[in-house]
Amino acid sequence: MVQVDNTFYDGSAYDPETVRFFDVAQEGAQVRQIGGLVAQGALSAFEGLRPRSVVVMLDGQIHRSCVRLVETLHSPMRQPLVITSTLPHYIGALDVLIVITDNGADEKALKALITASQRGVATLLIGPSSGPLIDESPQDTFVLPTLPTAAGLSPARIVASISTLLDLLEADPSIISDRLEHLADCIDEEVESLSPERDELVNPGRKLRAYVDHARIVHTGRTDVGLAIANVIAPIWTRRGLVSAVLDFPELMESLPELRGPEPITDDIFHDPFIDDEPGVVPFRAVVWAEEEPGIPDAMAQSCDGPSKGALTQALRLLVRGQSATTYSIEEKDL
Repeated sequence: MVQVDNTFYDGSAYDPETVRFFDVAQEGAQVRQIGGLVAQGALSAFEGLRPRSVVVMLDGQIHRSCVRLVETLHSPMRQPLVITSTLPHYIGALDVLIVITDNGADEKALKALITASQRGVATLLIGPSSGPLIDESPQDTFVLPTLPTAAGLSPARIVASISTLLDLLEADPSIISDRLEHLADCIDEEVESLSPERDELVNPGRKLRAYVDHARIVHTGRTDVGLAIANVIAPIWTRRGLVSAVLDFPELMESLPELRGPEPITDDIFHDPFIDDEPGVVPFRAVVWAEEEPGIPDAMAQSCDGPSKGALTQALRLLVRGQSATTYSIEEKDL
């Protein structure tokens, strides 16, 4: 009797870290796909427009923070970037609408796209791969394709697609597509350095994960871009079990005494270290994004090595690194 090898279909045969890392590994491909669409002229409806405003309709903290990051990277902007959870009453043919949703049955998003289309608004949908929303969207809405193998959240897809649309309002498409190809290559380099097969000594994402293990975590940045990155990473970490907060750097400095907690009592003559529990507080750790030096002793800085390759490139590389930190298993790999 022939024995059939079913190990490929057996989930237990896969390393859990590798499975969790899969969507992170696709981030370069997400950006490369957008560059290909620009090169093909698929986004030509947005080229050279001079909109009164660019409206981004969305729900969810991570989506909102991704758009805020784009706004920071493009500041100062030539037109208002309106971030909202409902379609503005004023929207018309002078505006551009971007809808971001993970829900393939999002009725509010579908209604907004139909209304905007009827008013002559150029519309872009950044959504899931399937569902009534995709099937019933207006014909003149550009539905951003999804990668067939990616299933999870992709901050790079959101940031790169909105940034690309804003660039198309002013720049030559061929320059934009070349820039996106270079950006995708840089992300792939970062992904390679974050491979689950690499240990903490040569993996900046694993090193970051080990640093914050069993700690109270605050993300921050000393620049507008660094703080915008922190605002994306914190909800991603919290969503995946690494509960985190965000403070801007001056607020963090003011809060350090409370965050560090009281000094441990060491002069209690009745304290027996072999019997009594150690009095203490869960350690505090800060992550300072887009900086080479943290500026405070109980923090780790995160920056990109090598010469600057552009603010967007560095931002997406750091987002990928932040995502990767949620995929590693400290207990399995590092203890």
